[in-house]
Amino acid sequence: MGARINFVFDDGTESLTVLYSHWGESTWEDDLIGALVHAQPRKGDYSYFTRMVISHLMKDQMLDETGFGIYAISRSEIGNQLFDKTVVLDLVNNTLTDLDNDNTIDLYGKVFA
Repeated sequence: MGARINFVFDDGTESLTVLYSHWGESTWEDDLIGALVHAQPRKGDYSYFTRMVISHLMKDQMLDETGFGIYAISRSEIGNQLFDKTVVLDLVNNTLTDLDNDNTIDLYGKVFA
């Protein structure tokens, strides 16, 4: 069945980028910490930062045929990914929201604490 997760990148615009991982739900927190550290030098450049996070999350499976997908959604569609865990990275306010429990934390608090 998989361990699916959606990483939603909110850069303040209407169209949001989503990275879908078929197997990343069980390790998403540690994986994301590594990706945030990797992308930290481009923190204010949302498009480049998003690309760096996505590349880091996919790095070991970049050329695989399955496992990941990238798509765009409108702001009103956040949370409509049925049966999948969804986390929202708000790049403007530097927060991370886990939609399973509506818990919001400082995006970098866990990384650089």
